[in-house]
Amino acid sequence: MGRDTFEASLDSLAPRGYLEIFGQASGFIPPFDLMLLQEKGSLYINRFSGLYFMKEWHSYLPKFLDWIREGRLSVKVGRTYPLADAAKAHIAFEQRQVTGRVLLIP
Repeated sequence: MGRDTFEASLDSLAPRGYLEIFGQASGFIPPFDLMLLQEKGSLYINRFSGLYFMKEWHSYLPKFLDWIREGRLSVKVGRTYPLADAAKAHIAFEQRQVTGRVLLIP
């Protein structure tokens, strides 16, 4: 996400859709008229930063671990690779050949 993909990302949303921005790989998103969100279907945008959650991390971690133990949360591992093949794993990830997480096994 970033300057080069922002407009196409907005255009891909259904009415009342959410756009979550995690980075700016192609540069900063320039200022835009907020009325555009209304015109495109009452859209929502959020710019996520984990820094604001760090203060509360101590309260999230026990809940997270409980959810995993209780089977309420699972982590999808798309592929596993030996650690020696980390470069291959990285290439597969970059080429979008993997869904879920990539796990490197030592």
